[in-house]
Amino acid sequence: MVGTDSAASFVRDAFKKCSPELAFRFFGSNGKVIATISNLSELISTLPEIPATIAQFHIFRETTQELFDLKQLDGPVVRSDLALWINYVLGDVELSRRVYELGKTESINPEALKQRVIELLKQREQELINLIRPS
Repeated sequence: MVGTDSAASFVRDAFKKCSPELAFRFFGSNGKVIATISNLSELISTLPEIPATIAQFHIFRETTQELFDLKQLDGPVVRSDLALWINYVLGDVELSRRVYELGKTESINPEALKQRVIELLKQREQELINLIRPS
């Protein structure tokens, strides 16, 4: 495998805890933090406990109506806080893309979206483990 050392470093980064100020926070409807996530493992273990509508809010939502004049845009503006965090904090561009793309296809049903993201996270976790597993 080309870049075995860099692959191992990449995988370690995805599983090590980020600094507290970079942690992902899920907020409840009362505005209080209900979960703080510092790495991929914590995201996988915590997401099942997050209410589906709150998970959906962070996985994928259109923000066009609240923020922009529709006449000035070619299409909707979307936001995926979770995909951005995965990309910039965990450094996993591929997983970020997958979460974002999944949100576009399953944004109607919050529970279905949350379950698909959990499956996607577990799949990526196994891919990362396989990257560093000796042949």
